[in-house]
Amino acid sequence: MDKKLKIYLGALLGVIVLVVFIDMSRTKPVDWSPTYSLDNKNPLDLYVFNHEVEKIIPKERLKRITVTPFEYLRESNGAANYMIINQNVYEQIDSLLLNEVSNGSNLWISGENFIKTFTDTLHLEYTDVDLNSSLKKIDSIKLTLSMGNWHDKYFYLHPVLNAFSFVKLNPATTTILGKTEMPDGVVFPNFVRVKFGKGTIFMHNQPSVFTNVELLAPNSSADYVAHILSYIPQDKPVVWFVKNQTFNKSEPVNESALSVIFRYPALRMAWLLFIYGMLLYLLFNAKRRQRVVPVVKPLKNTTVEFVQTIGNLYFQEGSTANIFEKKIIYFLDRVRHRYYLDTNKLDDNFAEKLHGKSGKDKDLINAILICIRDFYKLRTAIPTDLIKLNNLIEEFWEEKSKN
Repeated sequence: MDKKLKIYLGALLGVIVLVVFIDMSRTKPVDWSPTYSLDNKNPLDLYVFNHEVEKIIPKERLKRITVTPFEYLRESNGAANYMIINQNVYEQIDSLLLNEVSNGSNLWISGENFIKTFTDTLHLEYTDVDLNSSLKKIDSIKLTLSMGNWHDKYFYLHPVLNAFSFVKLNPATTTILGKTEMPDGVVFPNFVRVKFGKGTIFMHNQPSVFTNVELLAPNSSADYVAHILSYIPQDKPVVWFVKNQTFNKSEPVNESALSVIFRYPALRMAWLLFIYGMLLYLLFNAKRRQRVVPVVKPLKNTTVEFVQTIGNLYFQEGSTANIFEKKIIYFLDRVRHRYYLDTNKLDDNFAEKLHGKSGKDKDLINAILICIRDFYKLRTAIPTDLIKLNNLIEEFWEEKSKN
């Protein structure tokens, strides 16, 4: 390892240490997103509940399922207690799950948002009871249960995230198991039991009681949670649907080293700096040590040599007339391209036009045209005629270049 590489690696390591130190020393913002994750320790996640639930529901009876109820029930047989704890329960509740309940299974749900077709099926009206939109001003609400040993007890829920409640129900099929008391003393049902076919559906609308912030608070919700879960019948296994809430069916997620790195901002930034730094080093190092590109010499301009060779051929052949004709053709072609004149008739009119456009001496133009007309009349020329024409043409163009 050369000295420069050691310097680069040392500088990169120093940057990584500095980033980690800065991140560890700063105050990290609290993530209050209601993800209800079984693996994370944010306030509104279920990490604590996931580790303590087996004290309420024995491990041999509890099964965590990471697919939707529809996917699970297509391959599963036998009655069970199905449990869902999440903010939104839209995608979990479908006709196949309700058919299972109707055939003798039970469904226990704690959620804030229920789809209307589901509540209508149970003859429930679930709506917002905080009509003045003052939910954010409510510091806490009182939760009570109707069971005998909780008759005079209550739990204060803080913070308050849900202002919906069951305002109407069918007394023939529905039993109120718990209530919410608002700060103004108004009481609404928040935990109900509904008979559905041969089974039972339990609906609770404050899932935040299961979160880390409530279970770890000085006034913990643990006793309240244990009592509402005690309604789940013990004669059947409990199937807990946790799709998108965890990565492992039975235990908290077993993360790899990279997943741990990318969970924490400082480690993620340090890892990315390391990767990008190495890529930049390899890029610049490869660029400096690339193979030497050989110098390619430009092609030599041999136009002059070519003209000399052609001239020598004509001279050796002694074809003065041929060279004379080529000089005429080249001169007229150049006149056409420069002055845009028709060179088919080399008469006095043509001489006047060429004189007007080129500004050349009229006698010089007439001398050139006489040489051309004489050649086309006799079709022969001697070397002195060729020299004369060449001198006249060069004089014509030299005067033009001086202007």
